[in-house]
Amino acid sequence: NDFYKELLGNTWTIKKWDGPEQFEDKTGELMMLPADMAFLFDPEFKQYVEMYANDQDIFFKDFAAAYSKLLELGVDFGDDSKN
Repeated sequence: NDFYKELLGNTWTIKKWDGPEQFEDKTGELMMLPADMAFLFDPEFKQYVEMYANDQDIFFKDFAAAYSKLLELGVDFGDDSKN
């Protein structure tokens, strides 16, 4: 859950350069993309950022469930999976 802690715990500003839009922390050492920042800007997403930053176990549980769905997507388990 370090990603979520960094997202909440740092002050992010738009990087001043000629490249695509990015955000950086005060030191200029860490960078976030606009897609990352959307988690903070959108109230629906932000509730999950706060929840995952505060409870790593919930993040692990939700991540495992989502990843399992991805791994099983399109897999035919046959008739045995219905029992």
